[in-house]
Amino acid sequence: MKALVLESHDTDPVIREVPVPKLGPGEALVRVQAAALNRRDAWIRRGKYPGIVHPIILGSDGYGIVEAVADEGAEWVGQAVVLCPSINWGERAAYQSDDYEILGLPRNGTFAEYVAVPLPLLYPAPPHLSPTEAAALPLAGLTAWRALMTRGALQSGERVFVSGVGGGVATAAAKLALAADAELVVSSSRAHKIDTAISWGAKGGVDYTREGWRKEAQRLSGGGYDVIIDSAGGDDFGHLARLLAPGGRLVFFGGTRGAWPSILPQHLFFRQISILGSTMGSPHEFSELLSFTSKHSVRPQVDQVFNLAEGAAAFTRLEAGEHFGKIVLAVGNK
Repeated sequence: MKALVLESHDTDPVIREVPVPKLGPGEALVRVQAAALNRRDAWIRRGKYPGIVHPIILGSDGYGIVEAVADEGAEWVGQAVVLCPSINWGERAAYQSDDYEILGLPRNGTFAEYVAVPLPLLYPAPPHLSPTEAAALPLAGLTAWRALMTRGALQSGERVFVSGVGGGVATAAAKLALAADAELVVSSSRAHKIDTAISWGAKGGVDYTREGWRKEAQRLSGGGYDVIIDSAGGDDFGHLARLLAPGGRLVFFGGTRGAWPSILPQHLFFRQISILGSTMGSPHEFSELLSFTSKHSVRPQVDQVFNLAEGAAAFTRLEAGEHFGKIVLAVGNK
């Protein structure tokens, strides 16, 4: 089979002929039709992720058809599925187990014509989604769902601020918030990304590179935000904390802009503020995400589709940061 293989860090992934995966007990062989890139893949490519092995087939997101099963689960054969990228979450809903891992490292992932996955990772694909949309959903959608719904405990009618709209998780969070009847404000460094979110129903947006953006975000909130979703960290994190309404929740799941600044406790404790760390999420939350997206006809935002052989170009677009939504690989299996 053809696969997009990363042979060492700081190199382009290349197309290679590799053996079709052999199934272990409790596994299924999925013929991949579409897979999507995530920022995680870029960090692995640059050698800035723990536990990297080479060579590796990356890819945490996938849509395809179940071709075979090792033993049990014959009812899955022939079904169109979307893959949950969360492996070995464990028994505790509050946090993942020590054995937790994400599809695509250290286990080979979805940037290939076939992938072998444990049966619990298989979920019927939402029928309202195209193959490319379904492939764009899992990692970003699950991360956004846990941050917004589980950790952020979003309620209908609450005010939500999503920073960095345009990135995969932030864009998913924006769409989920709107589907949940929240009042949404976004930030971005690109006016067209803000305009697109407004066209979906967002109340407004701010350019976080402009001086005075916090005051504009405060004005748009009409009294502070109940939930703020952030993946950047950095110097602006203190501004985000000050944008929260009493009882507000600031949920973060990344730190691409570095360490937080000093934050005055007085800005937090009297208003009963919560600052909450989050990760991708559990299979149970993935099931909740699929049910919600089907009920509300939520469609992931697909930025651009590349063929598997154009994988290096897809990585270049991801790392340039100009994309809006998810970059998808059409694997080509029919």
